[in-house]
Amino acid sequence: MFRKRELKTIVFLGVGGVGKTTYIYRLLGLARAPRVTRKPGVYELQYRGVELYIVDTPGQYAVEVARRYYEAIKTFGTKLDLIVYMYSAADPFTLYSLFDIEQWVSRYPPHNKILIGNKRDLAEELGYLVEGDDVAIALGAKRLYYTSALKDDPAELLQHLVQNL
Repeated sequence: MFRKRELKTIVFLGVGGVGKTTYIYRLLGLARAPRVTRKPGVYELQYRGVELYIVDTPGQYAVEVARRYYEAIKTFGTKLDLIVYMYSAADPFTLYSLFDIEQWVSRYPPHNKILIGNKRDLAEELGYLVEGDDVAIALGAKRLYYTSALKDDPAELLQHLVQNL
């Protein structure tokens, strides 16, 4: 008999330049440098018998990201297993733009959500870190992580996702 495969869908949301594509490329072991993402990318990753569909939602501005999220809903239905809100830990604008995106996300059934403050390495270099604790609570995120998609171990980056599914 055939076993039904387990499938989980993860959607990355955040304005342009926060490192969503870089994070995903590191998970997949891709060495190429990411460019501006123009259309939604769907990547497949196997993890302990579970098929992860990772959706990279493009858009430079919150309204563009929200529209692309709506397209993802039309493609995958409202059965999304995890929403990853991402912002740059070195840029407060990217954190607060998540509220505009959340207005669209909140129109659909509740999902598991996490918040990732990416570019921790850049924030440390600049001498300040944009903390996301209050925003994580307001968005209903289960967890908040500070990462460097460029420098952190890919296995650690993956754990941030799978432990919240």
